[in-house]
Formats: sequence, structure tokens, C-alpha cells
Amino acid sequence: MIQTASQQKTSMLAVTNLSVSRGERLLIEDLSFSLEPGDTLWVTGSNGIGKTTLLKCISGLLRPETGSICWHGTDIYIYPHSGTGYQGHHDGHKPNLTALENLQFWQSIYSSPVPAQEILEKVGLSAQMDLRAKSLSAGQSRRLSLARLLMKRASLWVLDEPAAALDIKGQKIIQTLVADHVANGGCAVIASHTAPEKIGEHTRVLTLNGAADA
Repeated sequence: MIQTASQQKTSMLAVTNLSVSRGERLLIEDLSFSLEPGDTLWVTGSNGIGKTTLLKCISGLLRPETGSICWHGTDIYIYPHSGTGYQGHHDGHKPNLTALENLQFWQSIYSSPVPAQEILEKVGLSAQMDLRAKSLSAGQSRRLSLARLLMKRASLWVLDEPAAALDIKGQKIIQTLVADHVANGGCAVIASHTAPEKIGEHTRVLTLNGAADA
């Protein structure tokens, strides 16, 4: 259920009257929605419709043309926060470091007390922890990217095609991790070309149809 502006004031995440362009093309116009703890929001739509652009705006990586994005009532472009974990199309690993060394690097960045080996086990990479990132398969690389997200311990997960290049086992791992995340009071925004699935108790779908219909 899309909430009213008055309800958005106390939401974990509130997107209000958002308009987003890419170059001279207006992709999204006057879009509003909000997320509460435990919510999963699937963002769907055809290629080039603005899914990735919207996710980057939510993550604070792009500025919208108009509108606001607030985290617990505070505009993220005025007061940036660390509560968002973003997994984009590019995994961003250091290719000559092992999977374990890559995750230990992010462990130091995030000052996380969670053991890197424990997270690698959660994403099914225990057997590959000593492989260099450049030797991982595309699916294994995506799992390592997800491990970095777990290491950050963010409340909001923003996932852009998280199941890309993953086999059925990898897809189930993602679904389980997202379900655990929202069950523990987090929320997730997932862009996907595949059919949305119910994850957690509060799953919604936002379909982007272009600026005229958003």
C-alpha cells in the first residue's frame, strides 16, 4: 500500500514526489512511496525504464531532479547516513585478493565485529575463501558482493538484479538472507527482471512504466 505524505514522515524510508532524469530524458516523474521495517519492495519494469537510476537515488549515489528521499525523517542529501547497503551491477572486488581478503578489507572499513569466515559460509563461499576474486565464477562473485552487504549490517538493502548469474542454489541463498533481514526489522528494495516473489510478511511491487505513468 502506497502511503500518504503525512504517513511518510515517520517511515524508515520516504520517497516523496521524486522526478529523475538521465541526460535529457525524464525517466521517473512525481513518484512517492515509503518503507517500514519488515518491508520488501520489488521494483519492476522494462529495460531502460529507470530501475537502476531509482535505486542509485535511494542509495544516495544520484541526485533526483525534484522531490525528496528521507531516512527516518531526514533528507539523505542534506544529512547522509550509513544505514543503506547497495549491491549494484558491478561487484567491485579487488581482483588479486582472495575472497576472504576482500571481505576482511570491508570488515576493517565497516569496523564490523562479524567474522569474515562466518559471512562467507552464509553465502556459500567457504570452499572458495582462498581463491582470488578474479578466479571466481560470475555467480560466486555475486555472492561475495552480497557478503560485503552482510558485513556492513545496514538496515536498508538496495539490490539491483541480485540473482543475476546465480544458479538455483544461489537464488535460494539470496531469498533466505533477505527474508532473515526483513524478519529482523530491516527492509529491502529489489530491482529485477524476474517475477517478484513474496519475501517476508510485507511484500509489495512497484512497476515503473515511464515518466508519464510512474
